[in-house]
Amino acid sequence: MTTAPSGKAAPPPSSPREVPDKNKWYVRPLNDSKQDYPLPTEWKGGALHHKISKERLSSIAEQVTPAWNSGEQRLRTAARAFWDLCWLVAGGPVRDAVAMAGPGGSANPHRLLWNLPLMVSLGPHSPANDPGMNFDPDTEPLPDGTGNRRMDAVSAALYQLEQAWLTAAAAGGGRGVYDAALWDTLRGHLLTAHNAAQLTVRADGVVLFPPVREQWVYDGSTKQNLRKGMTPFLSVAQGTQRFAQARVNAPSIAVYANSVAPGATTTVTARVGGRTVRLDLTAAEENLHHVCVRHTLTFFDFTDKSRPRPINTFWPDVRTFADVIQLAGQLLPGIARSVLRELDRNHSNVNAPTDWENETFEFGNEDVGGQLVFYNVQITDVAGPDATPVVTAVIESFAPDGTNGPGFTRGDLDLIAKAV
Repeated sequence: MTTAPSGKAAPPPSSPREVPDKNKWYVRPLNDSKQDYPLPTEWKGGALHHKISKERLSSIAEQVTPAWNSGEQRLRTAARAFWDLCWLVAGGPVRDAVAMAGPGGSANPHRLLWNLPLMVSLGPHSPANDPGMNFDPDTEPLPDGTGNRRMDAVSAALYQLEQAWLTAAAAGGGRGVYDAALWDTLRGHLLTAHNAAQLTVRADGVVLFPPVREQWVYDGSTKQNLRKGMTPFLSVAQGTQRFAQARVNAPSIAVYANSVAPGATTTVTARVGGRTVRLDLTAAEENLHHVCVRHTLTFFDFTDKSRPRPINTFWPDVRTFADVIQLAGQLLPGIARSVLRELDRNHSNVNAPTDWENETFEFGNEDVGGQLVFYNVQITDVAGPDATPVVTAVIESFAPDGTNGPGFTRGDLDLIAKAV
């Protein structure tokens, strides 16, 4: 078994049914280590952001103990090797705190995975683009001056770990296939992440890895912090050129600004709890106009000072209103499925489906047909029988995340406005 520097072997994982309070997820050595770094005033003491969400780490934790105790030798060996590596990666202070939090010195798999130092990133409180359950990597600019970004080595390995887990969880008709090969794969990705993390210098006794300040943007107008993620960030000169090229002979779209006519619609049906739910999702023309003036190079409204976010991202290929209608038609089915998944995950136990009325869903880094998207959807009506309700919703906005389009800070957009 893997041994800690103290010479103590990794203890067996406790029952996965013992789930700690997610609101009190951290152990003290990890949380207290925020004080080991000088932080910007706007970070308000700092917060810890999971690269793989606690929810997805918990789904791994639920399978660790059964596999660790399996009667199948190869499965048991692979799961124990993964668990032992988790114990090693945690480091002494976190290991001791996790063990002390469990009855009889047992190590709760949820708490251990949640508190792996390489699994969290030190940053500001409540970033404007918190991705919820979606992967939240540390990123860095490519050295070629293009403005494109990449995950750092630790995040890249953890992303591969998450993808391997999600593939396994969806296998077997959704029942999951958690075999020895999976645990070997997870261990390999975790070891890669660990080896990469060890290249980052930490002072003796410091638990957390240092914050990656470059990836965070603060907007003094809205007092919001935001993580750059994988969005390409062009220079002011590059942005000026891109905006100028996109706005040559741009058509007027003013007629759509207050039009409630549907621009794109979709209908998706899925199980939500014990109900079969039909979701009718519509993007009205006025909502698509909003997308154009906030998130396209061709139609962006530089005079609008009410922009709520410190960064705007842009669909680079929307040059006409027909383009945004086509884009909405491509994205709406995936966004509707995402909304139904979220209903099932967090809102399925209502007494009556009408309780869903006025629920809003706002997510970033949401994978929609292979594209990462930010979207905002509101449920406006629920009708029909309790067992088969029909949910009506409107999409208020959708914007590119990840590599789908460039991003600019508010300050850079103000500079570009003077040139275009």
